[in-house]
Amino acid sequence: MLQSIFYRTITIVFLLTAMLCFFPGCEPAEEEGTIRIGQITNRTGETSDVGIPLADGVRDAWRWINEQGGVRERPVRILERETGYNVPRTIAAFRELSGDYGVSLVHGFGTPDSEAVMDLATRAQVIYMPTSYDERFVNPEMAPYFFITNTDYSTAARSAVRYVAEQNGRLGLARNSGGFGMAPIGAIKDEAEKVGVPIVSEQDMSYTPTSAVQQSLAFRNADATHVWMGNTHTAMAVLARDLRRQESDAVIIGNIYAGDENFIRTAGSDAEGHLSLYGSVEYGDESAGMMEVIMQAGYRDPNTHYIRGWAQALLAAEVIGMAIDRELEITGENLRNMFYELEDFSPGGLVPPVNYTPEDHRPGQSSAIYQVRDGRWVKIWED
Repeated sequence: MLQSIFYRTITIVFLLTAMLCFFPGCEPAEEEGTIRIGQITNRTGETSDVGIPLADGVRDAWRWINEQGGVRERPVRILERETGYNVPRTIAAFRELSGDYGVSLVHGFGTPDSEAVMDLATRAQVIYMPTSYDERFVNPEMAPYFFITNTDYSTAARSAVRYVAEQNGRLGLARNSGGFGMAPIGAIKDEAEKVGVPIVSEQDMSYTPTSAVQQSLAFRNADATHVWMGNTHTAMAVLARDLRRQESDAVIIGNIYAGDENFIRTAGSDAEGHLSLYGSVEYGDESAGMMEVIMQAGYRDPNTHYIRGWAQALLAAEVIGMAIDRELEITGENLRNMFYELEDFSPGGLVPPVNYTPEDHRPGQSSAIYQVRDGRWVKIWED
């Protein structure tokens, strides 16, 4: 009898302890001076194929920074919330991170979920660093606390149109009907009119199509020489395959999320000759200061997305370090001012140098174009 009461008592105590640990107060003790950083990721939703390496790049970079002693000897705690590219979950995660945990900076993800927290970030005065490069996110009047590491979609797309103009080309558009696929279409059409590039066909494609025969025939019949691809590597690989099958010589120009290492792997020989607005230095390029460290991290599938995750974390660490050097409190407002003080800063040499002003949050205004040659991306043109 006594033994039975004892075990029931132990069980109740265990359950009560477990329940209490669901509350924020029951967490591992933080080292004094710890800086909390939020991270909203997509590991399970649509486009998680790029969401995972982006999230892992941020995570691995902060782990390395902590191994070096943190930021100015202050440890950094990353609070990741996986939201699956879901807008309501992203809003809830942002509110938790900015409210319950008081973070001053959040690493974010895609277009619709980042758009959903634009006003929240402004009201909370929290830095938000999405890996969507929507043109709205570089407008400080609309998103005063948003900072991106790479050229926005619209600026990059304008560069692509100027490249097509130099080739005396005719442009087709293949895009997903929502999110980042549509984001630069207005800019593309505006630039095409300015430089005299005819847009000869516009076609919608899903993120994961099984066929692009209809679209390929449309581009072939319109005599398109180039096709802008605002989509994923999966869609770009299917289009590359079916353009070849339909005997079209059109060359695809993939955006930063379409033309990556996965495209080469998926498309195989059909990838040869196609183009991309590639987002970082190539993995293994040791001219980049941090490449040796990244290679030593031993990531299972290193690619441009993983590298850009590192670049984003290194950029955040830089502005946090600048604030500490000036003996400023780590707040979103103070960090925003530190972004404005950066001058041609390339985080780890991984992405082109960035500059921001209170009037313009574009990190840069030009892009490089890469081409698949012998199964790897090679830079062939820079605006």
